[in-house]
Amino acid sequence: MTFIVLVPARLASTRLPNKPLADIAGRPMIAHVVERALAAELGPVAVATDDRRIVEALGSS
Repeated sequence: MTFIVLVPARLASTRLPNKPLADIAGRPMIAHVVERALAAELGPVAVATDDRRIVEALGSS
């Protein structure tokens, strides 16, 4: 069986706006999440987002 890891990431959270871009140890939270998903070695990792800032954050991390 093959898995695809899908990470949902949106900026419109009401409790913590811009959460995926929150700085944790100098990197955006979404970068840490993707790193851990890749480390699990379950299969390809995809990020589902509708905001270019998240895409850009992943490109620079």
